[in-house]
Amino acid sequence: MILGIDNVGIATRDLALSVSFYQSLGFAKAHQNERGCTMIAGTIKLFIFRAGSQESSSRAISLEGNPPGIDHISILVDDVDRTFTELKGRGVEFVTGPADQSWGARTAVLHDPDGNNLYFLAWLAKK
Repeated sequence: MILGIDNVGIATRDLALSVSFYQSLGFAKAHQNERGCTMIAGTIKLFIFRAGSQESSSRAISLEGNPPGIDHISILVDDVDRTFTELKGRGVEFVTGPADQSWGARTAVLHDPDGNNLYFLAWLAKK
């Protein structure tokens, strides 16, 4: 029986840079070995590991026309605007600031060091 997703694996060109980046977002190192680093924030677990020699392909935040594969990670937060302000204060650069989306959520979007899309997301209350 499926219980849930244990972790999301992210291949990176620079392990130290990616670990530092995810720490700046509030993730903590849970375990690190020669293969990579497991990072945890709340109920989210990421496994960051060294990529092979293939070039990465950045993905558009609009989702349209992106190549097959995992497209993005949406990180649920209690307040998108507060999270955005706190992370900007730590020097984190965003692609878009907080904005309500037509599909029912408020988001702020950024890229990790390898161009992966990260959405900070809070669902809008139904009226």
